[in-house]
Amino acid sequence: MIELEQYYKGQKSWEIFIEVFDYNWKNSEFQKTLLSKLDNRIDLAKAIDYIIGETSLSWLNKNIPALDNLTPLECLKSEKLINRLKVCLMRMH
Repeated sequence: MIELEQYYKGQKSWEIFIEVFDYNWKNSEFQKTLLSKLDNRIDLAKAIDYIIGETSLSWLNKNIPALDNLTPLECLKSEKLINRLKVCLMRMH
């Protein structure tokens, strides 16, 4: 099985990707809640807020086929799975 994280292009590529979402981050109560659920990973919070939008909090707990049926929150358990989540988000945009 080919795992999505094999397509991760590295931290620099990810940083360039999330720069796009800086203007959308207003530090609202919703965004603060999202950030806390993501272990204060502001990079992931910015991308998820922009791409998924108002359903972000429920999306975090859904089994996502592109993540091999893991939830986005389960992907926070290891760097390999975080990279899987990053590639998924990049492909969704």
